[in-house]
Amino acid sequence: MWFLQKGRRPSTALLFATGLALATGLTFWFGLRASLEWQRSAATAAERRGNEVVTLLGVALERAMKGARASILLPLSEEVVTMAPYDLGDRFARGFVRFPYLESFFIWSSEPARGTSTWVFNRADRPPPWDTVPAGGDPFPVVFRRDPMPLAAIGRLSLTRAPKGSRFAVFEETINGTRYQVVAHLMYDGLGPDARVLAVAGFLVNLPWVQEHYFGDFLRQMQGIVGDPSLTIEVLSPDGTRVAAVGPPAASPADHVRTFPLVFADRTLLSELLVRNDPLWSARVGVASEASRAAASRSATRTLALLGIGTVATLIGLGISVRAARRSAELAGVQAEFVSSVSHEMKTPLSLIKLASDTLANRRYADPSTIADYGRLMGVEAQHLARLIDNVLCYARITAPTARYDMEPLEIAELVQESADRFRPQLTALGIDMRLNLPVDSPTVNGDHLMLTQVFDNLIDNAAKHAVSGKSLSVTVSHTERTAVIEFADQGEGIPAEDVARVFDKFYRRKGTKPRGAGLGLAIVRRIVEDHSGTVRMNSVTGHGTSVVVTLPLQHGG
Repeated sequence: MWFLQKGRRPSTALLFATGLALATGLTFWFGLRASLEWQRSAATAAERRGNEVVTLLGVALERAMKGARASILLPLSEEVVTMAPYDLGDRFARGFVRFPYLESFFIWSSEPARGTSTWVFNRADRPPPWDTVPAGGDPFPVVFRRDPMPLAAIGRLSLTRAPKGSRFAVFEETINGTRYQVVAHLMYDGLGPDARVLAVAGFLVNLPWVQEHYFGDFLRQMQGIVGDPSLTIEVLSPDGTRVAAVGPPAASPADHVRTFPLVFADRTLLSELLVRNDPLWSARVGVASEASRAAASRSATRTLALLGIGTVATLIGLGISVRAARRSAELAGVQAEFVSSVSHEMKTPLSLIKLASDTLANRRYADPSTIADYGRLMGVEAQHLARLIDNVLCYARITAPTARYDMEPLEIAELVQESADRFRPQLTALGIDMRLNLPVDSPTVNGDHLMLTQVFDNLIDNAAKHAVSGKSLSVTVSHTERTAVIEFADQGEGIPAEDVARVFDKFYRRKGTKPRGAGLGLAIVRRIVEDHSGTVRMNSVTGHGTSVVVTLPLQHGG
């Protein structure tokens, strides 16, 4: 009996060892299969990431390169001829700050009120090569020049280079041996073929400087926004020469390419202003040294080593994997919701713009008023698309792990005035009366100029959408002993009480709302304000309107 019991022990142990070995082998095999799938998923994710980044890079380049014309030249009117040089200098100084590629602005008039025909405004910190006159000790960031010899005929040259009847001209010109791109806006005394040009406003871009400095700084900013140091991002000239690059060397030629013309204006105007075979530059994105796959391989090796420790380690690893998979699924769900919402919102204006452009291109309507209506429709939809892209880029920046704010002393009244001026044409077109109540002694806060501007832009844009029925929007700036207070109030339809608590959540859009959007604007507002140690709250009464109050701490409590 003892022998049988003793003889059974090896059989039981063998069965147990065999079962354990089989279980371990199966676990190892399943782990190996999972690791291979992980590596393939990492490669697919890297490919998708490259496509997303090159698309973002192309959109950002297009917006930056056309920004100076859209925000500086287009708002100018015929009254620019009578404006004082220092008033123009203030406006152009803001353009120099926002757009590094700008080197000079010029104003030419056929009936000069100052006794001269051309005014040129140069950067004080980066004078153009043709300007040999000393700048002097004036701390003003803009240097004025009246009828400088190299640019004396720039206005008339713009007239000859502009298509007949066009209000816009883009051309290249060599000035004292340096290649420049000239972007000009022509202002007429009326409409029709007999209209006469009263003035020409434009700016000059130093092309050698752009190639040497601008793209490098731009790519470094993009890399900071993207937050992925394993990506190689580069810009190539039409002949294939690498102009600028960030990130480690790519393991293989970049497959993600976006081409663009080197034109600092709207690309929609290229068909009539430039030759169709104009050389294109390239923006490329590649995965450096297969970083994602290498990381996946190392993780797989560690996982397989842990599987060899035993069943307990396997169960622990399984629990960790389930937890990680659940978090990945939650993250994927949020990302899918975001992509779906933004994609839908982008397709709507794009579809309307395409429909309107096809209608105009096919000359289905000859009535000038109908054509103007279609043009306004395209402008409104383009503006909506631009606002959506701005919010997406801003949200990507503030939620990036490497996000940083450039803090500096700022006058709140000046920021509010800047946003109000930017939205005034849109509000006027909607018939909305915007009233600004700004104090003489503007409160000063410590903040990021670009991010706080994004806050005020989103609040004005959001109020405009819901103030249409009330036709009134007021913006009031005040301050207490410790905080600056900015209130945006409309007299629109109001928001139900059950929705007020959720309007600042990302992607949230209350049911039945008519204005379009991706649900990011107010979420961006709350994130930026809280990052500046401030608060934001909303008060709304259905049928009477809505007010949003932002408070920010004053600089040094002053």
